[in-house]
Amino acid sequence: MSFDATIRCYRISAKDLSKLTKVSENHISEFRRGKCDVSTTVLAKLLDGIETLAPGSKQHFCQMMSDSEKQSPVSLKQSLIEIIEVADEDELLDAMGAIANRFRYLRNFSEVSAAQSLINVNECA
Repeated sequence: MSFDATIRCYRISAKDLSKLTKVSENHISEFRRGKCDVSTTVLAKLLDGIETLAPGSKQHFCQMMSDSEKQSPVSLKQSLIEIIEVADEDELLDAMGAIANRFRYLRNFSEVSAAQSLINVNECA
């Protein structure tokens, strides 16, 4: 997410980044959307590429990564708001689907935990 947010913040096109780094636009897109990981070599190429296209962007990315490791719930909420504000329609649909899936998982997990607790109580009786 930090890479995508940096690209958006600095208005770097995937096409320009792909031409400069020789990393396919598809691979960049998949990485931006969190659909795949990249090797350290490819990440280094991409970071050098964004810095060439938009000086300061590499430092911005690194700062975001550093901040994300120590984010409080309040700053996480702010980051989510910022990401939502710059997301396009497809990304918003993907995010809403992910949120719905997470909500269903948590709801089902709590129902399973409650049922398991009842079973344990009944076994003890």
